[in-house]
Amino acid sequence: MKEILEAGPSEAALINAIMYEAFWEYRNESPPSGAIQETTEAIQAEMEQGERAAVWWKDGEAAAMIRFRPEENYIYFHRLSVRPSYRGNGAAAALVRWVEEAALKEKFEGVYCKVRASTPQNVQMYLRMGYENIREYTAEKEGQPPFGVVVMAKLL
Repeated sequence: MKEILEAGPSEAALINAIMYEAFWEYRNESPPSGAIQETTEAIQAEMEQGERAAVWWKDGEAAAMIRFRPEENYIYFHRLSVRPSYRGNGAAAALVRWVEEAALKEKFEGVYCKVRASTPQNVQMYLRMGYENIREYTAEKEGQPPFGVVVMAKLL
């Protein structure tokens, strides 16, 4: 059985565990993904300040998650995370659709995300889901090499 449930701040450790496992493969990126450096406490604080999360459960196991928050007329989602052993089961698409449905119910114009340009497979996944590449830019983190970011959006 598969289901998606919204998570609360008390589930920040679960959110962090899923995210860490999913993003571990990007640890050698330059710079490494910030997802593997986030703490449970930081995630909990974000959720207490209005960030939301949803978890995709399969057969009683927390297999994937997505974090999201309102930004003006859009919902911004990030850190979409699927544990490697659950990939290929439609979890990512189901979570994105869940956020899109929430955005529609809450009268937002659309949803958007940011994707590293160095992960073309992720850019392609969002294109297949009906997202458009609306902007590209170079991001810089202090003391780290710059990296390309693709902003992708979908009007609802």
